[in-house]
Formats: sequence, structure tokens, C-alpha cells
Amino acid sequence: MSSGNLKEKEIPKQYDPKAIEDQWYDYWMNHGMFQARTDSGKEPFTIMMPPPNVTGALHMGHALQGAVQDALTRLKRMQGYEALWLPGTDHAGIATQNVVERELKQKEKKNRHDIGREAFVQKVWDWKEKYGEIITRQYSKLGVSCDWSRERFTMDEGLSRAVQQTFIRLHDEGLIYKGYYLVNWCPVDMTAISDEEVEHVERKGHMWHVSYPLDEETAAASGLTHITIATTRPETIPADTAVSVHPDDERYKKLVGGHTWIPTTGRKVPIIADDYVKMDYGSGALKVTPAHDENDFEIGRRHSLPTLNIINKDGTLNEASGRYNGMDRFVAREAIVKDLESEGLLVKVEDYVNQIGISSRSKAIIEPLLSDQWFVKMKPLAEKAMQASRNGEFSFYPGRWENEFFRWMENIRDWVISRQLWWGHRIPVWYHTKEDGSIDTSRNYIVSIDQPHKGMVQDPDVLDTWFSSWLWPFSTLGWPDKTRDFDYFYPTSVLVSGYDILFFWVSRMLMGGIHFTGKAPFRDVFMTGIVKDKLGRKMSKSLNNGIDPLEMIDQYGADAVRYCLIILCAQGQDIKLDPTKFEMGRNFANKLWNAYRFLNMHLDPDADYAKSWPWDKEETAALPLHDQWMMSRIQQTIEAVDDDLSRYRLNEALLKIYSLVWDDFCDWYLELIKPEYGTSMDSNVAGRAVIHFETLLALLHPFMPFITEEIWQRLRKREPSDALIVSRWPEHNAELSSEDSVRHFSTIQQLISSVRNIRSEMRVPDQLDVDIIIKPASDEMQDMLSARRTVFDKMLRMNKFTVDMDAERPRASASDVVNGHQLFVPLSGLVDFEKEKVRVRKEIARLKSFLTAVDKKLSNRKFLDNAPDQVVQNERNKQSDAQVNLEKMKTILADLEG
Repeated sequence: MSSGNLKEKEIPKQYDPKAIEDQWYDYWMNHGMFQARTDSGKEPFTIMMPPPNVTGALHMGHALQGAVQDALTRLKRMQGYEALWLPGTDHAGIATQNVVERELKQKEKKNRHDIGREAFVQKVWDWKEKYGEIITRQYSKLGVSCDWSRERFTMDEGLSRAVQQTFIRLHDEGLIYKGYYLVNWCPVDMTAISDEEVEHVERKGHMWHVSYPLDEETAAASGLTHITIATTRPETIPADTAVSVHPDDERYKKLVGGHTWIPTTGRKVPIIADDYVKMDYGSGALKVTPAHDENDFEIGRRHSLPTLNIINKDGTLNEASGRYNGMDRFVAREAIVKDLESEGLLVKVEDYVNQIGISSRSKAIIEPLLSDQWFVKMKPLAEKAMQASRNGEFSFYPGRWENEFFRWMENIRDWVISRQLWWGHRIPVWYHTKEDGSIDTSRNYIVSIDQPHKGMVQDPDVLDTWFSSWLWPFSTLGWPDKTRDFDYFYPTSVLVSGYDILFFWVSRMLMGGIHFTGKAPFRDVFMTGIVKDKLGRKMSKSLNNGIDPLEMIDQYGADAVRYCLIILCAQGQDIKLDPTKFEMGRNFANKLWNAYRFLNMHLDPDADYAKSWPWDKEETAALPLHDQWMMSRIQQTIEAVDDDLSRYRLNEALLKIYSLVWDDFCDWYLELIKPEYGTSMDSNVAGRAVIHFETLLALLHPFMPFITEEIWQRLRKREPSDALIVSRWPEHNAELSSEDSVRHFSTIQQLISSVRNIRSEMRVPDQLDVDIIIKPASDEMQDMLSARRTVFDKMLRMNKFTVDMDAERPRASASDVVNGHQLFVPLSGLVDFEKEKVRVRKEIARLKSFLTAVDKKLSNRKFLDNAPDQVVQNERNKQSDAQVNLEKMKTILADLEG
């Protein structure tokens, strides 16, 4: 690797990330700089990578999470913590099984049932060994400093043992039970899924109003012949076991206790009264289908109604549906509606926008089905987690997510944990069998990791993928065994996660950690936003709007990608990502590189630049103002950045560092220390510049590790132990900061900027020098400014420089007021006054005309009511900008006429 000062000719003019990123990653890896130890005596900092699916490829969400977690890990490592960032992957039950099953079908024209469970599971393991490490290798391209020696997989032997023992413990505690309940069933993946895996979307559909004939006795007693119900799911009519009305609904009081005939079936069912029914919804009468609707299931339990399941697991109707047996549920819907119409029972059809549940993975419409499944009782676990939150044992960033956490916890329902899959953690439950091999339901099952008795068969289902993931913060450290890693690194320090899995994963980990270990698994929860496209849409294959982070890394470099993602990551807000924004990061990297190239021309490879550093307040006060200011700005930034990072405001911290590097160091400080052409830089000046630059590199390293390490190593000869990744994070030192130096230099900056603005607005040719007259507001500033002519000379094309408390404004001059100090720039001989007055008057007329048109548009009520909000805001922005420019033009004209 490169190290020490190099001649200018050896330094590429353009920074090339491809030339250094892989080499530095290998260097860090080969020197064990990512590995955490338990015997260092340091305070631990632990962060767990949310395990990506083993089937996955790196996407922008992963890149954001990786950039944030790596920034925190590198920061804490530099701050002297024993930093462990533990990586790993998730076995991703449904996703992985589907991938392998598709491959099996393509290559061998078979499905999993053709080859059997054991052979299929082996094929999944073979696939995992071949492709499972792709995403972790892709992560390394981002520069993540994970401890790869501790990488875990949710079906590792140790993690599998933890899962099995967790099931057994919860069962022993009475928190796991098996029951025949209504579950969310995915007819595509052919498995039950949890509530959290169901997305609720709006779909345009219909509301069918259907007339149910009353039986003779009910008709005679009520004087009515029919009762009309309204439904969005006519395909479930054959499964109705009652019709319900509200007990206070006067329209139907005479019908309660009577009976009605279910259309298409010839079955008679009771008419009942239940408070759940909404009198103002539809017709006010509700068909009750306990086997295929969650709310109806509860009504059925309250009224002891039978359940009639008419839908198969693949979404077709079964023989209990009568003539619709074998039809797909949606084909059956059309057939039933047609039959209702032909029988004269279809009253009307209304367009209706309905909220329906779909599988978050397959996107299939969920079917509520009665099924024998395993569940975890969640309320006892949720109570513990909520109490821990009230006790301040963990905190959310941003804090608003705590409210969402409590909202979900307070309404939590039991978690269905069994999945009808082959790939995953097999449920450790065994059943006795009869002589014919069928399960003997008359005997109790046994919960055991191994087969308890010969002839017993294991439950065929596997556990929900999240059942292993909720143990991730501690099972990866060896739990339930008492290991050194667990004792030292648990509880972890912070979890970084997208808010989209707050309920899937974050909340469950909190419940699991508190229940099983007695401690919250992490002290802080930092919820990031979601990376979306530039229009604010979620990235998806169907929209073809995804941005491949590996392509962006190849085009712009890993540092540029990291910089862009973090700078756009305002706490808790979604990111609207335009690929061109990565140019910001590349431009910043080039700015850093050019700063290094400039300094390198003036560095002595054998110099001890530490001697150039003032170590006490007195020595600092003796330095030139721009050095005092630069040191003060660095100290101010360190203090502000430390505060931002402690609150997980990473984007604000990076913005401050960016401004310090680009604006203060490059645009001001380096310009001021630049020697005259053909002369060399004083060694003390160069030394102070190097020390400043190294501090900036250290501040920037957690965010842009590759280029900062490269420049750090090039600045002077270093040993591996001196690598930037393991160097000390800059500490705030108030003694090196001077408020007066910042105030004084800020005034100089504003005066210089004002002169530049005047030159631009008055169109003073670049090659002409200007005179500058400053009328200071105090004796103190008179002395300070008078002594700083060299600063103005460096930064401006200047002729005469006058600082005088009695100065008068010259004729034909431009003026400004900066912090109470009056600035005059004489314009005689520099501009064509008459020509400029004509130009400015034309611009004033144009702006007035433009404002008239915009004002008219913004006073048009039709435009305001019908135009998109962004279009209206754009017009208001144009109006505001034009008003500012108009006032500026009026001031310029006054100066020209003065």
C-alpha cells in the first residue's frame, strides 16, 4: 500500500476509487482490524447487522443500512470502544424454498413432492452453499467493517439449538399452544402467515346486495318475505351459517330468532342479533361466515354457530360448496353472482373501494381459513417490553416510533408461528402413530428436540422465519449457553433498522430479549427511512425503478455512494433517490483529493509535523488569525458533530463536516496559506495545514473510509497500528477555540463575499482591480481589519484598501452593510454607468411583468383548487424569488444613480 509523501507526478490528477478500494479493504481484513476481542479491557460497542435474506442481492435499502451501521461502528472503534459489528444472513423460509423449487422445476421438471422432503432440503442446503454468500461479498464492496470471523446464519447449528430450546421453554411456560383457529392463508405459497406479513391495500370492487328468502314461519311472523344482506365476497355465501343484525335496529327486530334460506345451497340458518353489526353499513344485515372471516369467527363463537369451510388451501372451492366444487374462488364468485341473478335474488350491485389483505411476499389475496396451527401468546411478552420502555431501558430515534411501538403492543394478537414449508427450523414436536402410520390424536404429543420414542413422527411444519430472527441479538453470541461473547457484548448498543420491520422484527426482538435474558437486547433503536425512487415510489421489480448499488459503486465509488445515502438520510424520513445525486459524493471526494495534491507539493517527507502543533492556549493565541479561526472552527465542529452523532443525526453531522472541509478548509484556509508562485511554503505553515487536514480526515473517516485512509497513509509514513481506521477520534478541546477569532474572521469573510457580490452584480470585469473602503463600527474592528490587508489581498483583486471610522461614501459607488460595518466599492472607471442603468431598468421591468403574471395565477381560485400542491408551491417559489431579485435590482439601480 502507498504510504508517506509522494512526488506530485506520482499522484493521479483525478481520484480513482477503483484503484484503491479493494486494496484497502484487503489491508484492513488482513490486519484483523474488523475483529473484536473480549480481553481488550475496553468498553464494548455492539451492533447486529439485520440479516439479509440468503436469497437476496444487495439493494439500496441494504446499502443505506450498511453505510449507517458502518459509520457508527467505525466511529466507536475510533472513540476507543471494542466495536463489534456482527454480520449474518437469514434462511428466509418461503423465499428460499420458492427459489430452489423453481430451479428444480426448470432443471429436472419436478416439484419438491416428487423427490421427497429429505432430498429437497438437501438441495436447499446445496443452493445455500453455492449462492448464499453472494450478498455478504457484495456488502464488502461498500466497505463495511463487520467482524466476518463471527458471521452467522439463522440455521447454523448453534442458532438452531437456540430456536429449539426457545420453543420448548415457551411451551413449558404455557406460552406456546396449538389450536384450530382462523389464520391468514396464502394460497400461492400454501402456508399460514402472521398478521404482520399481510399488507392492506385498496382495490376497486363491488358491493353485492343479495335477497335471502325467509322461511315460512319467520315470514308469517314478520310480514316480510326476504332479508337483504350486502357483501363484497359472494363466493363465501355457501359457507354462511347465520344472518346477523344489530339488536337496536328497529327494521329487523321482528326477524331475530327466525330463520332464512341461504341462496344456492338450500340450507336454513338462524337470524341473530349482535352488537358488532353496523346499522349504517350496507343494508344493516350481515351474512355470518365463521370459517372465512375473522369478525364472523368471533360472532360465531359468541353465538355457538357451526363453521363450514368451503375453500381449499389452493384457493379453490371444495365439495362443501355444492355445485361450485373445484372452481377457483374468483371463478366461483362470478358463477354465484350469475346464479343469484338468474334466481332473482340479486337486488343491486354497487361500485365499492375495499381494503383487502395481500401477502407481503407473493402479493396473493389472503384467504382467512380455519387451520390447525401453533401460536405464541404475545400479551405477557408485550407487557414486559412495554414496562421496560416505560423504565427507560431502551429508546427510539426518532422518538415518535415509541408511540407506534406502544400502539402495536397494546393491540397485539397471538403470533401464528407454524409454516407449511419444508425449509426452516422443524417444529420440535412429536406425535404417536397408529399401526397404519396415521397420527394417533387420542394421545398427547411430546415436545422434544430428538425423537422421544421409536415410531413417533415429527410435526411436518417449520417455524416462521421471524422465530429465529427474534433471537438474533443474543443467539448469535452463543445464548442460551453462557459464553464469553454473550457476557461481554450483550446487551447490544444500537439496532439500526428500517421502520418497515418495526413490528415484524424490532418489537419481537425486544420482547424476546427481555423475556429470555432479562435485558432489552439493545439500548437504542435507530429507525431509518425507506429508500424510494426520485418520485417517492417504493423501488420494485414491477416498476423497474430500482437502483443497483453495485452499479453506483462501480460508477462513483463506494465513498460517494455512502456519502450520498447518509447525507440524504434525515432522521426517520424516506429518501427520494435520484442516481445523479451520487455525483455529490464523487465531487466531494475529488475536492478532498485536490486538497491533498496541493498540500503534497509543499510537504517534506522527513519533517516531524507534530512540532508545528500548538499544545497550549498561549501558543495558539500567537498564531495568525486564519490559523486561530481554522482551529476554532474544527473544535466547534467536533463538539457539534459529537452531539449530532450521539442523537443519531448522521446526516446533520456529515453536513457540518462537509462544510468544514469544503467551505472553511479548502475554499478559505488553503487559499490563504498558498505561497506566491515559485516560492515554497514555510514548514510550520505546512505542518499546521497537515495537522488540520488529518483532523478533518479522521472526522470524515466513518462516512468515507476509503479515500480518507488513502490520503492519511500518503501524508506521512505510518505503521499498520497508525492506520486511520484504528486512530483516535478527534476530541473537543475548548482551549484551542477562540470565539473572537471566529467572530473576527467571519466578519472578514462576509466583507470579502460582499465585495465579490458587488463585482458580480455590477459586472466589473474580472481583470480589473477594485478599491475597498470599510467604515468599521468600533475601534476594536478598526485595528483588527487594518491589520488584515494581506487576507483581503489574497482573496480579492484589490488596489487601495482603506479602513477608516470617518470614511464617507464616494460618489458612483456600491455599498453594503456587514455586521454594522459599512463597505464602499467605488465604481468609476470600472463600469459603463449608462449602459448598466439601461440593463438594470430592463430587468426591473421584466421582473415586474413576471410578478404580475404570477400574482394573477396565484389569485385564481380555480388554479389553487385544481393544480397539484407541488405546482402551486413552485409558483409561490417563483413569486418569492422574483420579489427578492426585484429588490436587489432596485438597490443596484440606486447605487448606479448615486
